[in-house]
Amino acid sequence: LRSSRGGGNSVAPKPAFTLAEVLITLGIIGVVAAMTMPALVANSRKTEYSARLKKFNSVMEQAIRMSEFENGEMTDWVRGGNTQKDENGDTDFDANGKITKEFFMTYLAPYFKYTSIKDGKNTVDEDGEKSGENTKIYLTDGTTLSLWNGDCLDVNFDVNGEAKPNTKGRDIFVFLVCFDASSRKNMCGNANTAYCSYGKSDNNRASILNKCKNNANYCSRLLQFDNWEFNKDYPYRL
Repeated sequence: LRSSRGGGNSVAPKPAFTLAEVLITLGIIGVVAAMTMPALVANSRKTEYSARLKKFNSVMEQAIRMSEFENGEMTDWVRGGNTQKDENGDTDFDANGKITKEFFMTYLAPYFKYTSIKDGKNTVDEDGEKSGENTKIYLTDGTTLSLWNGDCLDVNFDVNGEAKPNTKGRDIFVFLVCFDASSRKNMCGNANTAYCSYGKSDNNRASILNKCKNNANYCSRLLQFDNWEFNKDYPYRL
């Protein structure tokens, strides 16, 4: 009798990767991903921030136009006073907060969609050092406005709200509302222009880029010059 296990119909082994080859491949993929992911994330963030800046600038300009129908030309708008100091000559954030909040509520609040307002106030840290917080407006899209009562009214727009890094030039961009002809001409480039990006009087890109590198307040002007896009030479990491 012939064995049932005999015959010439044996099946050839199928080709396959060894465990070592699979691990090496996964390692290469991991290295490539580690090298490319930061660039992909940065590009995505640039696109997102650019869109939010364009939206904010459009909403702000529209709010100003609508408010002017009710409150007259923006160049005639007033605030309760310049930077307020306490008896020791330190910035009084309580007093400045009242002024900036009153300005926002009078001229702009009816034309913005916001969830809440945090009043400006004086603070003292654990070491006893005096400091303070500016009036902050929380918008419905997750962004925020922080108002500083300086020579002009600084409108600090944070494209990602409370999320870090909360740093000018990276996620905070400064705009201005100026109340006198000299400040408007110096900062906005025209005595009849009351709202502008920081330092709009400069129209030379190389000069604006250099200012942005040395003072992040000027980066809003650079971005506006570049149509709110973050070009390759933008000096801050997002």
